Amino acid sequence: MDALKVVSFLNRRADFSLPAFSEYWRTIHRAHALTLVEAGFMQGYVQNHAVAAELDGLPAMADGSPELWIDGIDTLERLIGSREYQEGAGPDEANFVTPPVLACVTHERIVQEAREPSAMPGAIKLMLVVSRDHQASAADFRERWLRGDGGPLLAGRPLRLTRQAVVETAASAAFDGVECSWWPDLETLREAWQRRDPAAGRALVAGDSLRGLLVREEVVVPPPRPGGG
Repeated sequence: MDALKVVSFLNRRADFSLPAFSEYWRTIHRAHALTLVEAGFMQGYVQNHAVAAELDGLPAMADGSPELWIDGIDTLERLIGSREYQEGAGPDEANFVTPPVLACVTHERIVQEAREPSAMPGAIKLMLVVSRDHQASAADFRERWLRGDGGPLLAGRPLRLTRQAVVETAASAAFDGVECSWWPDLETLREAWQRRDPAAGRALVAGDSLRGLLVREEVVVPPPRPGGG
């Protein structure tokens, strides 16, 4: 596996507009999160801020998604119990986020590395969240999902493509897999979405489980470089 990553989904408090939510997250909460980086708990930190756009037929599931790269499950346990989290990032979530926060620890696989690196800073990112088909065991889903079985969930050629599968220790996970794809613009993404094969990944993915989030990625701390795949 290329990396261990915590993927979370946040919804803003009712008294926050989407721009206000993003501004608080990228300023005040970011400062709290950076203390966890400085303490050695996080090896990479990315904020994914939702954009005011939709894809037909795709339920939007959140207003933002933080991604945290960690060394292991024990690191996450120490992070949650740390003074930096207990006195900083933890209680600060209530200042701009409505619970519950959906979060899972995942293995990440780079399916396709950036084919146009210069286009990545302005790309629009689609995060698709899935639950496994009830006929697929958790272990079988992880292996086949990360291997790329069934092909990408969208048509077309994204700038970059990754998949994440929930680690085997997460017995009560809120989801089983995530597919992230980066696109040069919203028009190209919408075209790929319209041309998608609804049966893609159907042998692995529960048919009614697909949810998603359209975001702009903001890299706060670059994650460790993966081995690729």
